[in-house]
Amino acid sequence: MCLGVYGRVLKTDGELAVVDFGGGLIKDVLVSVEDVREGDYVVVHAGVIVSKLSEKDFMEVFNHIEEAVLKLAQSNIDASSYLERIRSRLAESLSPKIGTQDR
Repeated sequence: MCLGVYGRVLKTDGELAVVDFGGGLIKDVLVSVEDVREGDYVVVHAGVIVSKLSEKDFMEVFNHIEEAVLKLAQSNIDASSYLERIRSRLAESLSPKIGTQDR
């Protein structure tokens, strides 16, 4: 599973781009797709731009994220305990089950 982070290109310089990820987080990343320009919305994975998005697609993704955050806030669930429960479930599902391996 890969986690891509969405951002907007502020500047390009050859194989590098400066990307604004929001919340004051601005990073230099490598460009691996063609025709990346200032103002483009991009997906970054492991410090590399892996795809571009149209403004419409970016806003659609942002709206889904916003909706999820609002639901979490309205549920009165502490975000850190919620994330810990998710981590725990993931760890359980990813760890090998004891006694289930073929012998």
